[in-house]
Amino acid sequence: MFSDLIKRPINADAYSIDPFTFLGQSVQNDLANIAAINLIENGPREARERWQNRQLTNLLRHAQARSKFWRERMPSRMINHGVMKYLPIQSRADVATQIKLDGSLVGDDKNNPISSYASTGSTGTPVKVYLSTENGYYNGIRSVAQYFIYDLSLDENCVRIIPATSLAKLEKGSASTLTGSWAGSLSKLFRNGSAKNIVHTYDDDALIKELIKDPVGYLICPSRYIEILMSHGGTDFIKRLGVKLWLHSYDYREPEIVKALQAIGVPCLSNYSAGEVGPIAFECSKHHGYYHVVHTNVIVECDNQLTVSFNGASLGRLLITHLHSYATPIIRYDIGDFAQLENNCPCGHDGPTIFNIFGRGKHFLRHPNGKLLPLYLSTRTLLEAVTFKECRIRQVKIDTITVEIGGRENITAEEEEKLKKLITKATDPAFNIEITPVKEIDWSGNPKRLFFSSAVA
Repeated sequence: MFSDLIKRPINADAYSIDPFTFLGQSVQNDLANIAAINLIENGPREARERWQNRQLTNLLRHAQARSKFWRERMPSRMINHGVMKYLPIQSRADVATQIKLDGSLVGDDKNNPISSYASTGSTGTPVKVYLSTENGYYNGIRSVAQYFIYDLSLDENCVRIIPATSLAKLEKGSASTLTGSWAGSLSKLFRNGSAKNIVHTYDDDALIKELIKDPVGYLICPSRYIEILMSHGGTDFIKRLGVKLWLHSYDYREPEIVKALQAIGVPCLSNYSAGEVGPIAFECSKHHGYYHVVHTNVIVECDNQLTVSFNGASLGRLLITHLHSYATPIIRYDIGDFAQLENNCPCGHDGPTIFNIFGRGKHFLRHPNGKLLPLYLSTRTLLEAVTFKECRIRQVKIDTITVEIGGRENITAEEEEKLKKLITKATDPAFNIEITPVKEIDWSGNPKRLFFSSAVA
């Protein structure tokens, strides 16, 4: 990493003008932390595991000291990393119970304000966790660190396409924000491209119009948005936009699209993350489909007591321990996905590597006219229309979308109309929308508890 620093375009006023200093304090701190992240994650395994065990012990002792919920789950003896094998698996319901009993395990004050995050509920049940300022800082600096690990220039524009995550944003329509840089404090040191965030609200024409305004550079988005661009003008349109790299996130990625982009010199790299814990793994740059675990953030286990069959392989459920989850401890957490976990990567990376991830489902509807429609509706958005404990959307017939609202015995006409309007906006008026309130959703036969599935796509 350090060998390539002087090869990167550096700003003329990059260095400090104060006596006995070289860089501004924030720049120096961030650069040092990025170097430390690289050392821990890609350096000697023994040193990394020793660091992880120490961080895990710190988290476990914090949880035991501040949470009645966690004291009841842990042995009564002195706590260290060795007790992990005795801890039960943590479910989404367990997270909700702990928050209800204890609230945040980190105090809220002006120097360390606490925020909260509510997941999109991709598996049908949204989960809320508390976060500290340290969580936000880590996620930001770890994101920038990956550009160094991948040996990517910071001198490219960065465009991120995201869905509307609230009714207010959906009703407001497509919007974008543009800032002068995306690398945080390091943009003071290294020449950095602009950052654009585009909120997509199912208006494809508005998305296209916004994208053609400036060269894209690095495009960060789920596969469904690449498919919109490919439908508009194929790989020629991708070249016209000036896309240098597609950084894939969240959903299922079609191998055919990856191959088509590679043919025009646009590589694709993916990541695996969750809002509750932040980054979990980044795709190997040499072997597609293999993901190096983000060792400075999480410990990943594969529980083979519960498995699914996928692509001819037996996959175990993934359990995630978030090393920095001091506000809401995430320890041996059932993330809801299944995969295989190897001790290292074929590229030579000496650390746990995930592959064959099952859970990034194909979120496609089959339109009555035969074409496929990408679907993105989060439970977080649906909750603004109607309250529920869990939710499942299914396409059981070509012209019908059924919505089960768990934890409800009935639903008002106003709530039903509001929900139908939201789903129609996200899909197409050609579909009949059937809303069914139920006390409890029957998830038997679906260990992943997929929020959406289609029997006809």
